[in-house]
Amino acid sequence: MFKRILCFALFLLPVNLLADQWSALHALLPKGTQLSYLVLDPANNQLLAESNAEILRTPASLQKLLTATAAKLYLGENFRYQTTLEGNKSHIKNNHYQGDIRLRFVGDPTLSRADIKEMLTSFKALGVKQIRGDLLINAAHFSGYQWSDGQAWNDLGVCYTSPSNAIIVNRNCVLGNLSVVSADAKKARLFIPSYEPVEISSNVDVVTSAQRDEQFCALKMTRNSDNRYHLWGCMVPRNRPFGLAFSVNDPFAYASQIIESELKNVGIKLTGKVKIEQIKTAKKVSQVLVKYQSPELGKLLEIMLKDSDNLIADSLFKTLGAAYFQQDGNFLNGAKALKLILQENGVDLENAYLADGSGLSRHNLMSAKLFMTVLKYVYQNDAKLNLLDSFSIAGVDGTLHYHKGVAGPLLKGNIVAKTGSMKGVANLLGIVKTARGERLFALIINGYNWPETDLTKATKSPVVIFEHAFFETIIKSSRK
Repeated sequence: MFKRILCFALFLLPVNLLADQWSALHALLPKGTQLSYLVLDPANNQLLAESNAEILRTPASLQKLLTATAAKLYLGENFRYQTTLEGNKSHIKNNHYQGDIRLRFVGDPTLSRADIKEMLTSFKALGVKQIRGDLLINAAHFSGYQWSDGQAWNDLGVCYTSPSNAIIVNRNCVLGNLSVVSADAKKARLFIPSYEPVEISSNVDVVTSAQRDEQFCALKMTRNSDNRYHLWGCMVPRNRPFGLAFSVNDPFAYASQIIESELKNVGIKLTGKVKIEQIKTAKKVSQVLVKYQSPELGKLLEIMLKDSDNLIADSLFKTLGAAYFQQDGNFLNGAKALKLILQENGVDLENAYLADGSGLSRHNLMSAKLFMTVLKYVYQNDAKLNLLDSFSIAGVDGTLHYHKGVAGPLLKGNIVAKTGSMKGVANLLGIVKTARGERLFALIINGYNWPETDLTKATKSPVVIFEHAFFETIIKSSRK
């Protein structure tokens, strides 16, 4: 009995020593910060460090690894989104199409205005110069809200929260800029391309930095219906235009105006109107006349993980719900489908709460332990899933290219991970390459806030300092 206890104590000794060594790092973070982490040697499944690993926290974009894993398992490597123009070839006579034509959207996050123009050009090549009916936009592949429960309302007007709708054109995003045209300008000048079917007004004051601070002034935006926006507040002078990215809040209105414009551009007259259609089935119109296919799933996931693309993630999340339950996809059945798919493959997310596939919702809850369970599965099945190559590499690409917490010669190229960040959240999940093999880690930092009084005292934030110390500890400890 004594020998068994001694052996058990000796087994725990390295873990406890490392935990004691890392506990000193906790003080690097501001008071009140919520910290969880796990470090594992996958070669022998040895736990190297752990802190608050079972506490549920806000995952932010770490959530995308769950979406990617479920998508690979269920949709398959060869999955492509397919947007179709549907009708009946027998209705094409004497250079016109008699009846309604249907453009079926399925939530393809890659579909562009140019792709729609190409589809309409191909339709014209079938011998169509006039549509004697309506063009029906079918958006029934998705249902429910186009934003997940728990997203911040004031983020909904910018493109990293573009709506997850079945209708997506140009990522449901409009680009523009604000500029100060002269040294004595009192108002900023707004530029939006004339071909964009949105209405954006501006009344932005140009002020000095001191005036901005005294007036507690900032650039603000009001969202209105029918893709109308108003910019107000203030900005300080700058040498280059300030880039803007407006989220399209009414995808149907945006897409319909683009379609009307491109019909004219390719030379097809529409006698009817562009209308929305919510029915899923279409008995009278059954033939696919023209189609557009997205890149394969692997390419989509590479973009989604390396660049932390929210639109791809939430579209895939809903697509999983649609495919698994054979009904219109939404955030509710997407969450259920994702959990079931992972569970069927031996990964139980237990009491985790999933509100979306991107991690934008503040309602999402995951623990470091559960993330490590998913990461271990992905790591052990990389030959089948091929997801690890889509992680960002420190100092090389993706969201870790310029990530300060993993900068420097010791960490460059040796941290391969998925990032997850939002206000008060700084998470990382992935692999550390060391002299004695690879280490898996899950690092979750929540409730982080750096006091304003400290902003002028240091050039690096406490999170940057902590991340450096955290990963250096992993690498240096492996040399012993």
